[in-house]
This record gives sequence, C-alpha cells and structure tokens, in this order.
Amino acid sequence: MSTLVQIAAVGDILISESIVRSARREMGSYDFAPVFRYTAPLLQKADLTIGNLEVPLGGPPARFTYRHPKTRFYTFHAPEQLAPDLREAGFDVLVTGNNHCLDRGTEGLVRTLDMLDREGIAHTGTFRSRAEAGQPLLLDIKGIRIAVLSYSKSTNKLPLAREQAWMVNLLDEEQMLRELAAARQQADYTIVCPHFGKEYTHKPVAVQKRLVGKLLEGGADLILGAHPHVVQPAIRTSSGQAAIYSLGNFISTTLMGRAATRHGLMLLATIEKDAAGTRLQSLEYVPTWVRRARAAAGNMTYQVIPVREMAIAGRYQPSSMREAERKAMLLAAKQTMEIVHRPVK
Repeated sequence: MSTLVQIAAVGDILISESIVRSARREMGSYDFAPVFRYTAPLLQKADLTIGNLEVPLGGPPARFTYRHPKTRFYTFHAPEQLAPDLREAGFDVLVTGNNHCLDRGTEGLVRTLDMLDREGIAHTGTFRSRAEAGQPLLLDIKGIRIAVLSYSKSTNKLPLAREQAWMVNLLDEEQMLRELAAARQQADYTIVCPHFGKEYTHKPVAVQKRLVGKLLEGGADLILGAHPHVVQPAIRTSSGQAAIYSLGNFISTTLMGRAATRHGLMLLATIEKDAAGTRLQSLEYVPTWVRRARAAAGNMTYQVIPVREMAIAGRYQPSSMREAERKAMLLAAKQTMEIVHRPVK
C-alpha cells in the first residue's frame, strides 16, 4: 500500500506599494483575496503548498515601499491582512529566508513570524530564538515526514548584531549540508529553498550551479530556488531528485521594466511513499502570469492567472479577459516553459 502527497510550490510573493493600493478598501482595511482568486483552487487542492514570502508583515501604513536611506536598496512591507489571505489562498508553508527579511528590522522579522503563527502558516528561514534556529521545519503530511530548509544569499546590507546572527539563515555551504544531513535523519523527503543567483537573468550563475550540485549530492530531494525574479531552468537526476533554479515571481508588479518579472511558475510535485521508501512520482509545471487590469472604479487591480489547457477553458481564468491580454498571457506561458526545459550548461 502506498501514500501519495501532492506538493505545490510557487516563487516570490513580492507585494509592492502598487499592489497594496489595489487591495485597499474602506476604513483603511485591505483585501488581497482577489489577487489569488484564480490560483487558489490549485493551491488549495495540494496537500502541501509552499511560497516565498518576500515582504515583512505589519508596520506603519504610511509608506509600504521605499529605498533604504543607507543601503539604497528598495525595502518593502505589507499590511497584516496579507497573512490570512495567503492562508485562505491555500498556503501551508512560507519560507522567509530572503534578502528582504530585515527590511523592517528585527522587530519586523519577529512580527512577521508571529502573524504567520496566528494564521497557522508554518515558516522557516528566519527565527525568533536560538532554539527555533537550530531545528528544521518538519511536517507530517498524510504520514509522510517532510523537512523544509530555507537560506538567503544576503539581507541587502542590513546587518545583524553578531549575537543575533542566528535570526537569518544565510547561504553557508557547510551549514547547509550539515543541516540537510540532520534533516534527512528525521524526514522521508527533504526540500531545500535557497534564495540565490543574479536578478533578472534566466541563466543560473556559477554559484547556483555549484550549490545545487552540492545539495543534490547531499541528498536533497527537491530544490526550490528563488531571488532572480524571473523563471530559470529545472533539472532532474537519474535518482529521482529535482531542482528548479528559480520559480520566478508569483505576485509582483513589473520590475525594472522587464515583463518577465510578471511571469512565474507553479510546480506540482507528487511524491509516493511505500515499503520501499519515498520518491518523486511525477512533476508538472503550470506557468503563471500576473494580470494588470483597470477596475470599473478606475483603479489598477492585480490577479495571478494559472496558464494551462485545463485552466484556459475553465474557472481558473477571468471571463472578462480581452483577446490582447490572452495572447500576451499565452506568449508568456510559452516562453516560461521554454526556459524551464532549457538545458543548463
């Protein structure tokens, strides 16, 4: 007798000021549910749904996106209502180890984890205590033990005090391999989420290829990359492991004038456990596309649209989509799938 578990994974959840404004409602409230309306059925259907939360939650409502006065990097945060809306959209795990985790300081980091706890969303990559930092995220999904690990290339030049360095998992090959080995002792299936690479390029750089190779050699079953803000290729090994160098953006505005930053990928992995062990049974890719559309009131709205044949004719896409939009969406999906299957040299 075997057990099957479906894992859904998406890339960066990057909520900028424009998206926050689009979600604003009367009396200062926010509603992000419409953003995820068309992807929610697929995310909710999975037994385990994972995303990369690239914004701290809560904080002052005056300005949500601005350049840091010292580092000159853009910084972000989003209203706390995003957390329950992500839960309702189907997210079970949000990895928080990324370069924006300290955008609102350690207070924002802790506040974000507290808000995720309140909504019952598991998390890893950033931590509130040394005890938390020393443990992998372990989940029991239908009797299959799954471990999730998360690491970031940087914190955008926002330093932690030496005695607080444990609050953020950074890319450290020795630490990553040590923690991967420990997680494999406790889990049937291990997922590693590295936040790495060069932004806005579809080609993995040398450090990505080296680290993915080391993690696969170390026994990682599935690697879910993020940070470039565009989709990068996926690979599979003869032993049944899989890695995608970047899932791209799940929700974002157009960044740096690059249309591809509104193209993403939903990975659907089915794993099977039986007496012989746990393995990847199937892997499917669903391109996603962020639609920008004017509402009747004139304000801009954002919707994440999944693109595949069953979705095109069904309830997963808005009936109001214009022909020009549909053509743009299908072209984006075609380009995304070409990149996913592009050989990595």
